[in-house]
Amino acid sequence: MTNGSSKILAKNIGHPLLWDKRVCNNLNVEDPYQVILIAGSNMSGKSTFMRTIGINIVLAYAGAPVCADEFSCNIMDLYTCMKISDNLGQSISSFYAEILKIKNIVEASKEGKQVLFLLDEIFKGTNSKDRLVGATILIKQLCKTGNLGFVSTHDLELGEMENSKNSKIKNYHFSEYYTDNEIHFDYKLKAGISPTRNAIYLMKLAGIDIESEKK
Repeated sequence: MTNGSSKILAKNIGHPLLWDKRVCNNLNVEDPYQVILIAGSNMSGKSTFMRTIGINIVLAYAGAPVCADEFSCNIMDLYTCMKISDNLGQSISSFYAEILKIKNIVEASKEGKQVLFLLDEIFKGTNSKDRLVGATILIKQLCKTGNLGFVSTHDLELGEMENSKNSKIKNYHFSEYYTDNEIHFDYKLKAGISPTRNAIYLMKLAGIDIESEKK
């Protein structure tokens, strides 16, 4: 554990439950960057990486060994918004359930707590226009001293936030590659905006005749 500004530094960090399928990554998150924006194609490793961060943080706070060659962080209040589902009994949609979780993160941030937040596929339950506007405003609001966060998204437009003046956002991505017309993943975290997409390929695998509709 470290004192001072919020940071997470890790060398070859991996998910402790994956064993022989584990792929490790390096991570260096500290000032001036408060938010790591993670884009990437479907099944490329975004959610698994965020779970890797979360579970190793919990292990470190419990005083247990972490799944990394080197790992250091400071004490932060951990908030997640990842596996969200609706609740028919309470008439709560999955989108509203996500809003309630994010409300807790915003309130903790306003109280001046050092917050670590993990937001997986942010605002996926609403239309693309509202999702982009809401995510942009929320990320800017959470970019304050004391906070650190990871946000995964399919909206590549959010990557432009890194270029704004005094930006505290850093872009990373996961990607796929193809061999003999088959899709493969290396699950390695890479800097920059995602250059690839695979949704159309996966739709074709499901039997959706994309090419005929383009004609």
